[in-house]
Amino acid sequence: MKKNLLSVAVAASIMVPALPAFAQEDATLVEEVVVTGSRIARDDFSSSSPINSYGTEELSKAGLASVDEFLKEDPAFTGYQMGASTNNGSDQGQKKVDMRGLGFNRTLVLINGRRQAGDATGDGAVDINTIPEAMIERVEVLKDGASTIYGSDALAGVVNFILKDDFEGFEINANLGQGMEDGQAQNSGFSMLAGINGDRGNMVMSLGYSVQEEMYQAERPWATEALYPVLQEDGTFKAIGSGSSNSRKIAVPGHGNYIYDSALGKARPFTSDDVYNYAPVNALITPNERWQFGALGSVEISDNVEGYVEALYTRRTSHQRLAPDASFAVTDDIQTPNNGLQWNDWVPANNPYNPFGDNAQNDLGISGIGVRVNRRFEESGGRLFTQTADSYRMVAGFTGEIAGKVDWDFSYTFAENQTMDETTNYGRFDRWAIAVDPDACAANAACAEAGVLNPFGEFGSISPAQMAFLTAGSLKDVYKSRMEVASLSFSGDMIEMPGGTAGWAVGFDSRQEEGQYVPDEFVSEGLTTGGAGDPLKGGYGVKEVFAEVLLPVMDNLDVNASTRYSDYDTSAGEATTYKIGADYQPLEDLRIRAGFATGFRAPNISELNQGQSGGFPIVEPLCEFGDRRLESGDITQTLYDNCQALGIDTTDAGELGFAWQSYYETSAPAEPLEPEESESINFGFVYTPGFAEGLSLSVDYWSIEIDNVIGSEDINDLMSACMNSVELSSAACSVLYGFDGSEQGNPYLNAYGGVPYPGDAYAAFGNLGTLTTSGFDFAAKYHGDLSVGPMQGYTLGWMATLVDSYERAYPLAGSRELVGTANGFEVFPEWRWNSNVGVFGDNWTLDWDMRFIDKTVDALRPASVTDDAVAESIIYHDLIGTYTWQNINFSFGINNVTDEDAPRFHSAFNANTEPGMYDVIGRRFFTGANIKF
Repeated sequence: MKKNLLSVAVAASIMVPALPAFAQEDATLVEEVVVTGSRIARDDFSSSSPINSYGTEELSKAGLASVDEFLKEDPAFTGYQMGASTNNGSDQGQKKVDMRGLGFNRTLVLINGRRQAGDATGDGAVDINTIPEAMIERVEVLKDGASTIYGSDALAGVVNFILKDDFEGFEINANLGQGMEDGQAQNSGFSMLAGINGDRGNMVMSLGYSVQEEMYQAERPWATEALYPVLQEDGTFKAIGSGSSNSRKIAVPGHGNYIYDSALGKARPFTSDDVYNYAPVNALITPNERWQFGALGSVEISDNVEGYVEALYTRRTSHQRLAPDASFAVTDDIQTPNNGLQWNDWVPANNPYNPFGDNAQNDLGISGIGVRVNRRFEESGGRLFTQTADSYRMVAGFTGEIAGKVDWDFSYTFAENQTMDETTNYGRFDRWAIAVDPDACAANAACAEAGVLNPFGEFGSISPAQMAFLTAGSLKDVYKSRMEVASLSFSGDMIEMPGGTAGWAVGFDSRQEEGQYVPDEFVSEGLTTGGAGDPLKGGYGVKEVFAEVLLPVMDNLDVNASTRYSDYDTSAGEATTYKIGADYQPLEDLRIRAGFATGFRAPNISELNQGQSGGFPIVEPLCEFGDRRLESGDITQTLYDNCQALGIDTTDAGELGFAWQSYYETSAPAEPLEPEESESINFGFVYTPGFAEGLSLSVDYWSIEIDNVIGSEDINDLMSACMNSVELSSAACSVLYGFDGSEQGNPYLNAYGGVPYPGDAYAAFGNLGTLTTSGFDFAAKYHGDLSVGPMQGYTLGWMATLVDSYERAYPLAGSRELVGTANGFEVFPEWRWNSNVGVFGDNWTLDWDMRFIDKTVDALRPASVTDDAVAESIIYHDLIGTYTWQNINFSFGINNVTDEDAPRFHSAFNANTEPGMYDVIGRRFFTGANIKF
């Protein structure tokens, strides 16, 4: 039978090998194999699609805490990467990768060429935590659309984790890494791998444990405060710790803002020095602990039939940490017993601690009125989101031959994920009005026992009993996903052609996916300040047939074509995709490859069941410093005129001085969702000149266009489109409202505290417009002999991605080019490259790696009105060494040798930077050992 796995040596012949490490390779080819992106076994290993392959050696030498951290250093992965460095914004502690910046759900993740259950109640993407790292043989990254081969979701490309299925012996691995400043962000791991091979079969089993310790923002000087630019007397801007006004600020109607000063024994005006610094207690690296078990086996049932099985299990615990909750100015929908519908920060005049209430003792001449207080509940210990996740995946199948000419394979895959997400220390909407009102409190036994709340006191003054009454305690949400796939495929040889024997493959897939979200009863009833969540339960089924041919038209020309027909039982309906590619070798040293493919992504379970949802994104106040912006050419005259017409102060006196968050609510799709459709092109060459033995070069052009993009439009794009239209005539204005929802089409009708801020948005979720991106991938490698002392050879390597364009064009906001910009979680550098210089001897290697990320300009705020509108370019240096002594291989190294700080840019959402793109740990050492028996 033809073997369906591909060795590291084989991957090297597909394209220039991946950096940073280059191993000495045995290029002897003895079997036909199947490569990622094809169903046809072949023995020449050429491919019309660019593929990177990372072997065990590369993964272990990198010394990173998890495989997703390794992948995000590949220049093809850009945009937003979710991992241990994602605190605020994490999907229940999951780790996900984003190829070409097109989103997690457009990069298909496979295990041994088969699907894994994704995040059925979220974006549908696969959690990389579920990959059994101890069993990884290699990772193949296909940088091309592959819907015809694997079905939905493979629009940007495919990440295929190939597991060790023929290992023989016993192996122990251990690793340790941590920051060198004070041991921050320590990670460690231990695994065992055992395998036996017999005359009729084999079995491989592994057990692995890994743990990532937590790191706080307070452990990095540049992250200890939430920085915001403030205008200085000399006309420049300086970043200061703006923090949050939700500290103990008292908003007195008609009289401004105050704070109670216990040292004075009275209230005084609120100043910028009174803000709450929420940054240091947030996690910069989130903790993650995993136990993983895996077993793969096969047995020869007869001369031409073999059975196989895969069984994988992962138990993960993780958490994210945020600053304490506050009495934010959010209204609830609950009739409180003493004041009907009200804000959850209102304190009536009869509260005995209200410095402006009945019988107030102050020299401000203000008394007898209720106030609003934005108070951080520091006594709660902060918000904590803890996950316990279990992931199961089982594959059983048979493979064989028919008459020695046709290979067949039947498999059944079952995968299930379940996550318990426990949230603590959110406030209760229905308790605030009771706690601050003496009469309502006296009528409630639990409140009466705790005592009337004093929300004006210093931090630490709220008693544990009062805190217990105010908070919701432990909220437990459950997320479930389930996938079943039955697959039957056939492949074989066809006719003889001038270039060899033509190959073919056909098959049938039947897949059923289900997802369920069971919110805590407090969450489902909207009783907490964390927001409401509706239960979700849904699923879909799809039946697909596919076919592929490989035609060796000439000795130096292969043409391949594939197609897939999919029939969904949802609004996705029916879809047919096709792909055609060619691999041409006009010269012995030159190979040219090209391909064109169509693709699709069916709406996932969460999208199909999308209801009303809302959040509070940061919105750039476009009119702030309007005079400066206009003079610098950063805004149009039209936008400036609209600011003036709205009566907004565009002078320096109109400075807000802090980031503003508007409310953005999306409704359920107005029409049934259609699938996303794509077209992708790749064209490139691989050059291995005979005059320079050991040198290989490759260049690939790629272009991807996705139509019917599913999602919602960016609120900042909507604001910009509206404000840049004459007399606010843009269609984008139709979804913008004032703060209280009283006027549609006015993006600035928000007089919170008497100052106009950007308003809110209410838009539809559904099929939007188009995402288009294109660029070039480059790779170069050279290796040669070296006879200097113990050195036997050396390697040089360079791998890069140049993104030429990344444009989104949506119906309301219009089009926007994003290359070279940074916005919150998303960073789109024009250039990214990795380089390697290495030397090796008989039993040792030493490598110097460099990782470059190009500068990006802040997507929201121009340089004229901030201290830092550019995330500067950065180069990371890593030193890596290995040494083999008998049956033990040691690795050691230092990442970020020069201790580069992550670059700051104005619109950064987490820790003044984007932790998913940049290193946040600093200089870090790692070591590991592998023992084979």
